[in-house]
Amino acid sequence: MRTAWLLAAGFGLLGLQAPGPAQRAIDTEFIYTTVNTLAGVINNEYFDTEITPRVFAELKQARAAGHFASAKSLQDFANLLNNILFEVTRDKHLNVQVVRPPSQPPPDGGPAPNRRDQPTTAGFKRVEILPEKIGVLEVTMFLRPSEHREALAEAMKTLEPAAALIIDMRANGGGSPGTVAILLSYLFEQPDLPLFDIIPRQGERDTYKTEPASAKIARNGSRPIWVLTSSRSFSGGEGFAYLMQERKRAVIVGEKTAGAANPGRPYPVNEHFEVTVPNGRLSSAITHSNWEGAGVTPDILVPADQAMDVAIERAKAALKK
Repeated sequence: MRTAWLLAAGFGLLGLQAPGPAQRAIDTEFIYTTVNTLAGVINNEYFDTEITPRVFAELKQARAAGHFASAKSLQDFANLLNNILFEVTRDKHLNVQVVRPPSQPPPDGGPAPNRRDQPTTAGFKRVEILPEKIGVLEVTMFLRPSEHREALAEAMKTLEPAAALIIDMRANGGGSPGTVAILLSYLFEQPDLPLFDIIPRQGERDTYKTEPASAKIARNGSRPIWVLTSSRSFSGGEGFAYLMQERKRAVIVGEKTAGAANPGRPYPVNEHFEVTVPNGRLSSAITHSNWEGAGVTPDILVPADQAMDVAIERAKAALKK
């Protein structure tokens, strides 16, 4: 099963988007077939089988009541569908998207949907050591391990001399749970340390651990760490903060995060739409829970634009001690 924490809306999806027409008439037949197919996909794939009958019923009831007749465009239709999905499930990952041609960028200035066009350093916006040996790592997304492992190794090598770390997740929209586990591997001494499980709707759970002893990485489980968050921290970005917080490995500074934990992947609906469906539930190794709906509450609550300054001051004070 290919499972990932997909990026937040506005950051773009991790999966490739197939080409498709940007517009078409929203007529009765199109509404009927789209709603039926969408309801079927969710019914077959959504991890919470207790709620899928309600999703199925609400979508069909809305269609029968003419709820979607007001849609003037594909995006209008998607918005109306998403309003119903969120009202029923409160799941921020369950989301219908309009399929766009590869040449058409996603809305809100997100990254290009074709990941093969992205540089290998994608996601690493800032890697530097400030005065007083305070390292800063800003990560805006987690690509697949094969795409991020080398760049992450280079970033962590650059930060090896730092006596303290500030890891900035304020603009992180999520991505691969495997890459989150790799980053965590640099921050704990113990190889094969259980971090979290992803429990699928059916089949065996996937267990994520720190890298094995055979992995030649520079582990450092002792230097102090501050993790920055914002209300935009989404999915894997907030998951990193959650896992560091529950093990008391870092101080979290900033704003409460979005609250999107359920991993999944995109499924095609038709040539115009695809739907991201969470097909698993995350269970952390310590609390056997996650941040779905609740988000991550920082240890130090401050506006996101002040979080870096606060963390730097805290790091300076800690290093003086």
